[in-house]
Amino acid sequence: MHEKVNIFKSRPILVGSLALFVLLTCSHHFLVRLGFFNPMNLRVLTALIVFLSLSKEIKAFVLDSLAEPRKDFLILCILFFSFVGVIFHLENTWKEIGLFGFLFFSTYLIFKNQDTNLNNFIANLMICSGVFMSIGVLIGLFEYLFLSSNLFWVIDAISADTGYPYRGQRANFIGFDFNYNFSAYIIIVAQSFLFLSSSVFMKNLRTYLTVLFLLALLITGAKIVVLFISLAICNYFIKRIKLRNLLNIILIALYLLASHIVIAFHDSYELGSTHYREVLFSIGDIDFILGSYGYLKVAYFIELKNNFFLPVDLREFQQITGDPHFMIYTLIYLGGFPLTLSVLVFLAKGIYRNIGIIKERYPNYYYCGLISMITEMFVWDSINSLFFWVIILYAITISKKSYPSEIVIGQPWGGLGDNLLPSGLKDRYQSYTQSDLSLLRQAGYVETFFSIEEGVNAYLDKIETKIE
Repeated sequence: MHEKVNIFKSRPILVGSLALFVLLTCSHHFLVRLGFFNPMNLRVLTALIVFLSLSKEIKAFVLDSLAEPRKDFLILCILFFSFVGVIFHLENTWKEIGLFGFLFFSTYLIFKNQDTNLNNFIANLMICSGVFMSIGVLIGLFEYLFLSSNLFWVIDAISADTGYPYRGQRANFIGFDFNYNFSAYIIIVAQSFLFLSSSVFMKNLRTYLTVLFLLALLITGAKIVVLFISLAICNYFIKRIKLRNLLNIILIALYLLASHIVIAFHDSYELGSTHYREVLFSIGDIDFILGSYGYLKVAYFIELKNNFFLPVDLREFQQITGDPHFMIYTLIYLGGFPLTLSVLVFLAKGIYRNIGIIKERYPNYYYCGLISMITEMFVWDSINSLFFWVIILYAITISKKSYPSEIVIGQPWGGLGDNLLPSGLKDRYQSYTQSDLSLLRQAGYVETFFSIEEGVNAYLDKIETKIE
């Protein structure tokens, strides 16, 4: 059996700075609400420490790039154009584009190294973040029901100009974050990694944490929760691959349409208000209206086109119009079209290469969480979200020879695709086996053992060598 390295002893600066960065990210807006301090500068500094602690990985990347520049061409393009963006924005938003560069490259280096112990630490860190945010959401519900304060919840504005369509006035349980959407993002990522952790402690808590995460998600009422749960149900119950893929596409399309187009009865809304911008077409008394997200897409496209899709200062336009709520537009005005194209090609190429492996070998929750976060790119400025890049770059850096840390048989929600154990065998099959090495150690044997991943990779390499 492979003995795990104590990651806290072997990489103390890296794991410490990562943990601090995650804590600051999760509590950023809560600290601001309390009036303690704005942790943005501290987050940037912590991200820099994370980056510098990866000196070994950076050195290996530089040497590989010098030896085979074509292999890391897209990464080099992303780094170069990010630096160009920093130069363009030295007087204003350089921290934002700089933070993106640090987060993206650091996360990529961590997962590219394929360090099982470090990957497991990050999985556990994501899970702990989800627990933290879920507790915040539950505190918000308790505070709303029994207390007079409102630190962990807010009320939607009821006016037609600021209120959200379909919802009216309602309490939003934001927890420790800025709003319920960000809390939902972190919890979904946590649930996605829950069945990938090899920690015995996390394994024993999987059922309880799943209940906690799903309950907190339902309480938030965020729209991405509908997509995530719908995809999970679809991929669990639908066994025909083509039908399942078709339904996944339909769910994603409906989600994006509902995010950009509002359906309402004629004369039941104020045309020209925030969420009811322009009537696209009508069917009888039912109007299909361009919503806020759709309007922002059009407005930013016109503004970016007028600036030739170069990295420009759009602070004044942003203050008037609002955030683009679109990662691609954020990348364009921060780093220009070349940076955006490099990022999109890198993501599309990597996910296309590994999506089949993920669907076949990895937990259903991870696959659905990944798809949900990719979809959310179109309604979320996610470039500086560590949680977004963790779930995305983990998927991109998966090796064709790699396997999850554990095959969870008989647990379809967390197990490998459709590899379900018949109910009649569940009580007769030992799905998890671990040997007792105490006697071997007492006899004086001190060497470590290959993990399953290492053993399989070594065997495959040997076969490939013989074939060659």
